[in-house]
Amino acid sequence: TNKSYGGGKNIWHEITGKFPVGGTISNLADFAEGTVIPAGSMVVFDTVSATAKIVKASDSGDLANVNGLTENDVYVDAAVKSATGNATVAVVFAGTIYSSRLAEEVPAEVWANLPEVKQFKEA
Repeated sequence: TNKSYGGGKNIWHEITGKFPVGGTISNLADFAEGTVIPAGSMVVFDTVSATAKIVKASDSGDLANVNGLTENDVYVDAAVKSATGNATVAVVFAGTIYSSRLAEEVPAEVWANLPEVKQFKEA
């Protein structure tokens, strides 16, 4: 199922590298129905199992393993939260991002993990 919702911010100026296959969000249960996982969220992406764990800045143990940022918003609805549904994300590891538009500030240690993601800071 693919649904389109208006709004959202354009946070990527340019994407020059992303993993060729998206990942199923492994910790979807952490997000309430009706919420949005914003584009630019930090991700620990496991390319072998094709799973993506969304990480918050408060998840200090996972920050060292962040290897990308989400490309788009993910709306968590009933279909996604159902036993048969799932949500996938594209994970970006290279490009230019409007870092001042991110929903959550990315810690310096994560930026160090993402040397190919350049920040464009607006006024």
